[in-house]
Amino acid sequence: MTKSETRSGHTRCIRPRARGSATIVVLWSIAIASVIVAATQMVTWRTTVLGRAALGRVQARWAARAGMERVIATLASHTETPDAEDPMSVVRDLEFDWEGSLETGGWDIRHVAEGEEFRGPLDLHSRLNINSITKLQLLELPEMNIDTTDAILDWRDEDDEVQGIGAERSFYEGRDLGYVPRNGAFKSITELELVAGAWPEYIRGEDWNLNNRLDGNEDDGESSAPDDDFDGRMDSGWAGYLTARSIDSPLGRSGYPKINLADTSVEELMETTGVDEAQADALMTYGATPNALMGSLLAIDLAELVGAPAASSTSSSRRTTGRSSGRSNNTEQDAVASLSPEQLRAVFAECTTTSFEGPEVVSGKVNLNTAGPEVLRIIFNGDSAVAESIMAYRQSRAEGITSIVDLLELRRIDPDVLATVADQLDVTGWVYSISSRGKSTTGQEVEIHAVLDRSTLPVKIIEYRED
Repeated sequence: MTKSETRSGHTRCIRPRARGSATIVVLWSIAIASVIVAATQMVTWRTTVLGRAALGRVQARWAARAGMERVIATLASHTETPDAEDPMSVVRDLEFDWEGSLETGGWDIRHVAEGEEFRGPLDLHSRLNINSITKLQLLELPEMNIDTTDAILDWRDEDDEVQGIGAERSFYEGRDLGYVPRNGAFKSITELELVAGAWPEYIRGEDWNLNNRLDGNEDDGESSAPDDDFDGRMDSGWAGYLTARSIDSPLGRSGYPKINLADTSVEELMETTGVDEAQADALMTYGATPNALMGSLLAIDLAELVGAPAASSTSSSRRTTGRSSGRSNNTEQDAVASLSPEQLRAVFAECTTTSFEGPEVVSGKVNLNTAGPEVLRIIFNGDSAVAESIMAYRQSRAEGITSIVDLLELRRIDPDVLATVADQLDVTGWVYSISSRGKSTTGQEVEIHAVLDRSTLPVKIIEYRED
């Protein structure tokens, strides 16, 4: 205790109050500074974590984009220099592109088709085009009924007349839905959800985000939306069998524009397909008839198609002088030899009766080399045996099915049936859906979903989104 003297000589005690107060102030200052430092450190740490996460997402995004660019390069290469004798070469090369890595991450490209997972992008020509599918084929889809089928057909036709028990403009206006049928081609598979009776759960199945991949929330039972079977397989709903994106390319198997049978010359047909002069003239005559379909050439003899006399086997290779009109004069000059299998293959590879001059794209065909057994069954009137026969045939050959004409070799294929569905079939794909999942070295993931059209060069991106 300190002491101090007063003027009267007495002493009194003086408490160290000021010094104690100063100590408290110092301690509080230290505590506050500590809190500020800790808060600053926390903010700095969080900023660093967020910065690293943002950087990781950028790295993952560009890794996913690198995978997509790799696929684009492969598609462009096969469009520029196609292998007409090996249509499966593009499929094999795309499978090779399914994964890759950069210094800052890597990509993974997969898809699910009819419940099975495959490496690489999805050939959308493995599915039926919603704009060309027939009523009977629609009815083969699971959970499909007649009224929804008619409503789908009403949505895409050009008139307001109700088909069967379908739904046209008056139905949608009466329910104040805010929209009416397009009366034109579907632009996307999600547009199908606007059609009366086409519920999202039917269209999407378990693939709720339509990325053609089995995500965690799509295989966890009732733990999170959507409801799923928790069986390790993805039920893709109608979207697993349908597409609105596939297109019919104006390019032939050689990579050159297809020859329109209604607008060509005898010389061009002879040089491109190896037919003789009378056959070329007959093909042109048939191509000029209204509603001519290529499929008819598979079931009906060329001479019969144009009403000309058939040539004997000995005269099939004889070249006539002058152009035949394709009309029968009952003379040997007008006789038309049957197309050989080789000639038929060339005609189907390089010729068409379809005009590509309009503003609208032509609906795509189903690729016999990538379509699953269920899609093939639907095409061939629900005949599973035919679908299995086609699957076995293409798997027995490394190059796959090189022409629709190859199917005539299968005993289960009726030429008349094949002729009716031939204009829905091809042996290659032009539009691909890609789900490229990029992952950075720090674990962040970004998925890019895109639809790529290789029917022209450069390859076009016709749909793009990032998740």
